[in-house]
Amino acid sequence: MKKLSFVKKLRLIAAILILVVILSGCGINSGIYNQFGVNGANTNVVIQKKNFKVIGTVKGDATASYIFAIGLNKQNLVSQAKQNMIDNAKLEGSSKAIINVTLEEHVTLIFVYVERTITAHGTVIEFTE
Repeated sequence: MKKLSFVKKLRLIAAILILVVILSGCGINSGIYNQFGVNGANTNVVIQKKNFKVIGTVKGDATASYIFAIGLNKQNLVSQAKQNMIDNAKLEGSSKAIINVTLEEHVTLIFVYVERTITAHGTVIEFTE
């Protein structure tokens, strides 16, 4: 068997490292500052007495995939995630509301492929009076 020269060994190691970097993926998680309410407008409700009860939590998410990061639009995903959260809360026809809305973002990067997921979380309350 032939012995590889030092330069050939370096090239082989460099090629293997480059291949590992190209084929491996990265994931990024972050919280998104939510400056607006669920429907895009900032609404404040002052509760001076205990006229509500906490029903539970609700979440909604939206995911989009891209090649070469073309078409990345975070605002559309945020809107979709919030709308999914509202749909999951089944607010229509009731005296329920979603409070304490938080947003999370997860981005998966695999060379030229990007997948972005936005998740909206909130607490559902129901007014008793």
